[in-house]
Amino acid sequence: MVVVQGNRNVTVSQLHSNFAEIQSELKRVLDGINSGRILESFDILSKVTDAVVVSCEALGLASELPVVETFHRDNFWRALNQCWLVALQNVSAARSDEDRLREEHIVHLQTSVVQWADALAKFGLVDYEMGFWETDIMDSLDSILKTQRTETTS
Repeated sequence: MVVVQGNRNVTVSQLHSNFAEIQSELKRVLDGINSGRILESFDILSKVTDAVVVSCEALGLASELPVVETFHRDNFWRALNQCWLVALQNVSAARSDEDRLREEHIVHLQTSVVQWADALAKFGLVDYEMGFWETDIMDSLDSILKTQRTETTS
């Protein structure tokens, strides 16, 4: 079966492969977070999120195509968002000072989150069950930044 997405033809097996690769990368992020490799994990998570946003239509995440239902779009978005939130809750677990998120990293992540949300907004995929949880992620980033700034001035 071939799914037509704009000018691209995407087979169901390609979709399965793409989602399996994304899921594998999200697992790498969580494994990295658990190992204290915070910067590396956020680099992977940012690249995965960017690829999802750029390929949103081709992945079938921006439409109600029946073939997409076999991928449980809501579960996909929940997994991506929860990966972000778990990673953000564990930023203090850096194994070394070099692995720690610094203010410039957080500001860069905030900028990226806003850009991703802007790109997904045209599909109605921001701050809903099925979509990117911009507000929750930005709130976490803001909280981390505020904590770091407080620690710096203390």
